[in-house]
Amino acid sequence: MKIVIDECLPKRLIKLIQKADVKTVPQLGLAGTKDKELLAKLEELQIDIFIAIDGNLEFQQNFKNRSFGTITIRSVSNRFQDLLYLEDALNEAIQQTTAGEIRRIP
Repeated sequence: MKIVIDECLPKRLIKLIQKADVKTVPQLGLAGTKDKELLAKLEELQIDIFIAIDGNLEFQQNFKNRSFGTITIRSVSNRFQDLLYLEDALNEAIQQTTAGEIRRIP
């Protein structure tokens, strides 16, 4: 499974994700890319899951026909310490999210 974490989330989030090939947007050389272009690039890369913290993203872009699923994290901040408690929910969401779907955690 190929997973990409948005640049607004800490790179250390990779440590919480089990059994997957996980990269960040900057690691892919896509830092600073506008949302619409980023989503198109992610489809080209044939990823399975995109993880973001931008709650408005789902209202600004069309995800229904995307070849990957999207997980939107809702948290008080994007600091790693504030995301640790989401480990189980995140891994469960990764296993359950399908292409074109947006899943919110918690």
